[in-house]
Amino acid sequence: MPADNIQEYSKVMQDLKARRFKPIYVLHGEESYFIDEISDFIETNVLTEAEKAFNQTVVYARDAEINSVLENARRFPMMASHQVIIIKEAQGYKKLDDFIPYFEKPVPSTILVICVKGKKIDGRSKLYTLSKKYVSFESKKLYEDGELPKWIKHKLTEKGLNISDTNAMLIADHVGSDLSKIANEIEKLVINKGDQTEVTEASIEKHIGISKEFNVFEMLTAVANRNGKRIFYINHHLSNNKDFSIIPLLTQFNSFFMKGLMLKQNNIRDQKGMMGIGIGYRQVKDYEKMLANFNVAEIERVLSLVAEYDLKSKGVNQNMVVDAELMKEFLFKILMRPELSL
Repeated sequence: MPADNIQEYSKVMQDLKARRFKPIYVLHGEESYFIDEISDFIETNVLTEAEKAFNQTVVYARDAEINSVLENARRFPMMASHQVIIIKEAQGYKKLDDFIPYFEKPVPSTILVICVKGKKIDGRSKLYTLSKKYVSFESKKLYEDGELPKWIKHKLTEKGLNISDTNAMLIADHVGSDLSKIANEIEKLVINKGDQTEVTEASIEKHIGISKEFNVFEMLTAVANRNGKRIFYINHHLSNNKDFSIIPLLTQFNSFFMKGLMLKQNNIRDQKGMMGIGIGYRQVKDYEKMLANFNVAEIERVLSLVAEYDLKSKGVNQNMVVDAELMKEFLFKILMRPELSL
């Protein structure tokens, strides 16, 4: 989520907390976490428990036709200032344009929330143009380089905690891009903060279980350097975690080597060029080493191994080998240097 999108999300939440409501909220986009955050806040906080009985309706698109939803939206609240109608999974409707007549003349005392997950509404459509008069929030995916750490910092700041860029990157590298999971880990830091105002490496290791020395970022550095001893030392510690999973590691390897392939194919070797395709400043040296130590065929081979072991992790073409053993196999194969040509 780029900085402007974070600001937009914060503005929506600030207005809701200040009870500055709009009659229509269109929440759409690829990242479901922010859609859920906004809609859940409205569902929980706009009405009192007594008011909700007669004035709050939460439905799924598969269970309610648009016309029946809008019929309810046009009625007035009973013994309350507002009524709330939340439509979940609205991407299930064949024609969202059927909302247009209501968008043209909404009922001010109704708060209509439309949640469209997995896609954004066409910016050229009349529905989109009308939605901009109210609240139209596109929930965008966060990506590893830059955006996830920024969001982690933003989330912790809201909770009264500071964190360095390096430590925010450490959390992002290890927890992955599942924002619900990251939010849970952040909550652990908040609950256990005591008098602390700064999230330190020690608190991350203690409460989340991430070690600065033993993490996927350090493993990728070792792989870029073809340092077998260091690779298996880190892997030994990572795979001993009780909740160890190969899948987030494969995701990071895929991202790392896909960018490496892009650099090779476009002959990009300078820092400015690398940062231009989304490589963070902190990772430039790793990519320089990877470019020196892996040729194009070897990079493509690693990407093929990622796909192979992703399938194996899901039970395809393997006889119930645990993730720790699969990861060891995967790393051995990366370090092998068969005779390959450019």
